[in-house]
Amino acid sequence: MRPRRLLVAALAATLACASAPGSEIEPAGPRGDMKTITPADLAPATQLNLLDFIVAQRPHWLRGPDGRAVPVVVYMGDTRLGGPSVLGGITITTVALVRYYEATAAQQKFNGPDRGPVIQVIMK
Repeated sequence: MRPRRLLVAALAATLACASAPGSEIEPAGPRGDMKTITPADLAPATQLNLLDFIVAQRPHWLRGPDGRAVPVVVYMGDTRLGGPSVLGGITITTVALVRYYEATAAQQKFNGPDRGPVIQVIMK
């Protein structure tokens, strides 16, 4: 009889520790990975523009392993805007999604003459 009492006690303790349905804290939405920035990633940001956010949160998007600047090209949707400095003019509250494409993936996606990585910004 003793093992059965232990089992019942363990089950009762497990149920007592379980939270009520709906009491969990819901996340602000899915977070991006190291190649994506989502609104959930931007929500707690203290930076005002996208360049400052990327410098603080995804510096590897702008620099190579040796720390030197990489020739990154910025696209808004499918339109080429220029270099990373244009990100300074984009406020993070207007951004829906940001994606980073390594050079090979960027060439396949954008079919452009650019040989380096691409940061694609999708606006709200």
